[in-house]
Amino acid sequence: MTSAANPEASKEECLDVKRVVKAILLSLVLLFSAGYVATLVWPQRAANAMLSGFVFSAGLSKAEVSMPFGTVHYLQGGEGETVVFLHGIYALKEHWVDMSRKISGDFRVILLDLPGFGENPRLDAAEYDLARQSKNVAAVLDAIGVSDYHIAANSMGAQIAFDLALASPERVKSVALIGSPINVTSIEPSDMELAMDAGEAPLVVTSAEAYDTRMDWLFPKVPFLPKPIMDKWKAEEVSFAEINTKIWEAVEGSDAAMLEQMAPEITQPTLIVWCRDDLIFHPSGAAVLASALAQSTVIQPEGCGHLPMLDRKGQTGKDYAAFLKNL
Repeated sequence: MTSAANPEASKEECLDVKRVVKAILLSLVLLFSAGYVATLVWPQRAANAMLSGFVFSAGLSKAEVSMPFGTVHYLQGGEGETVVFLHGIYALKEHWVDMSRKISGDFRVILLDLPGFGENPRLDAAEYDLARQSKNVAAVLDAIGVSDYHIAANSMGAQIAFDLALASPERVKSVALIGSPINVTSIEPSDMELAMDAGEAPLVVTSAEAYDTRMDWLFPKVPFLPKPIMDKWKAEEVSFAEINTKIWEAVEGSDAAMLEQMAPEITQPTLIVWCRDDLIFHPSGAAVLASALAQSTVIQPEGCGHLPMLDRKGQTGKDYAAFLKNL
């Protein structure tokens, strides 16, 4: 006799389904509760586990290379032509992970912690001179075995990208400036440049409060990050308060050419993604730089700040993928 013809059997089946659903829901509640407790009791372990899962989910793996100036950590994944990602001052290789998802299906990606930043040991102040940084990055790429490559760079990384493009035009296939680059003479001064004229250094973190303030400088709306990861990154940067100031002074004191002066010699196709809400370098600089480049594509989106790989990650990744596809 079928359950349809047996009301009692049908009722029992419904009760069984409800018990299973309740058991699943209870298991989920316990799982999430355990995860939440873990973030409170072992925040460092929780942050590391989250970051490992984040990296793994993007098809990336951790790697490192020993250099005369210390170990350099990086993430890598994908197959095909190589794209090297260079972050800005005080930034991290992990900032590129989400954006790299959009291209790692067709390219090999290498996300560097620049020498002296991220997981890498801090260096003597002289090593943060921009020309010295460019030489160190070139040496790292040689040690990894990268023969030719595309570069995606943010902020300070743009100076390194231009140095590499000029020094090895046969190796650097294209340059993408993701977020406003350092050392461009904008038509109008930025909010940060005005603050610097008043004696401030908005990007230098010497305390937890300074870290939070800097986030407001970098983003019109701070993107979501899990609290354990945010707390980990904040604590690590605050621990380098003394060297952070020296790094800033070394970069600011570098005798580096302005990018618009270097641009006429850049023969590689160049993408410029410069957000209109960037407070660090004024978006009027995009036209200045583009006019000096032989081949440039300019995208100036609304609603993002200095790090569009974080607060506009999906679309910025798509824009970069389209740029690479059309080369």
